[in-house]
Amino acid sequence: MKIRIIILMLSALLAAPAAGYCAALTAEEVNCATEDMQVLYYYLAPEPGKTVTERPTKCHGAQATLKMPGWLEKDLPAMRERKVWTDPEEGKLSEAGLWQTAFSILYELAATTKKTLPPSEGGAGAPLSALEAQYNDMRLRFIMSLDRITRAELEGSFGGRGTALLATMNTVIERLDAMTRAVEKGDQEAFNKSASGGLKLSREVFAQLFEAPRAAPGGKFKPKYTPEARLLPGYRGVSVKVAGSQALFLESGDRVDMLVTFDAQMGSGTKDKVTATILQNVVVVKVHRPETAAGTGVVQLLCNPNEAQYAALSFAQAGNIVLVRRAAGDMEMRPMEIASFRKLFK
Repeated sequence: MKIRIIILMLSALLAAPAAGYCAALTAEEVNCATEDMQVLYYYLAPEPGKTVTERPTKCHGAQATLKMPGWLEKDLPAMRERKVWTDPEEGKLSEAGLWQTAFSILYELAATTKKTLPPSEGGAGAPLSALEAQYNDMRLRFIMSLDRITRAELEGSFGGRGTALLATMNTVIERLDAMTRAVEKGDQEAFNKSASGGLKLSREVFAQLFEAPRAAPGGKFKPKYTPEARLLPGYRGVSVKVAGSQALFLESGDRVDMLVTFDAQMGSGTKDKVTATILQNVVVVKVHRPETAAGTGVVQLLCNPNEAQYAALSFAQAGNIVLVRRAAGDMEMRPMEIASFRKLFK
């Protein structure tokens, strides 16, 4: 009886996963998600070549060779030529370029996640804490890339598959939220579960190119998941007192500009009341609302360290601070001149 108990205990130990690694995340799904996203990225590159359009694979069942769909090969030249977005730094971007950015981040997600696997699974055994900044950065860039695709109205891309692709990638953001929360807490099991889901969804994005377009009600992308607004490493939570009439209409996740009104010393030696836009496109993390519009509310803003300094300077200098809400998806930074009545009535 004792011998049998010892054998059972040894079997249980051998069957258990290594410390810090959970079976919810496998090397196969990490490697195949990496391969699929790499192929998808190079599909959209100029002249991908036969090594991309006909690629050996072990990730697609009985298929030894993965061939680019004929309809995609036919449509890609127009997607690469069609300019649909203007970026202040990058200039005019093509339809293919906007999608390629999102796919490149999904590739980066898979490649980074591979580092968390133990060496026996082909990874580096990297602790989650060492990758926290990378995951948070990927999350933010992926949200911004999908926002650009949505605002460029590319639901009809990929022969009508754009809406379904956006819906799937929107769900990836949900997994990224869960992954970054798990990384912050050092919860390996929760991370592996969320990462596994995110990688499967990445592969689903790739698989949709080989299927007929999926119908969507109204033909428009309607996101069901809103990315969580929260304080991230490297950023600061800046609390701003505002009039209750402002706080009552702000929500977590809104983007706002900060306008400051103060007395400026003019060249003539006189003082003139002016209003300047100090911060643009700042995310609202939390809102404390007063009971009535006549009360005072508090809004916490997500600022980088430089923005936090300007916010503090504004508190010390300003007689009045106003937060103005931006339209959903509007993240453009615009040059703004200082407003004054002297200019208005010239």
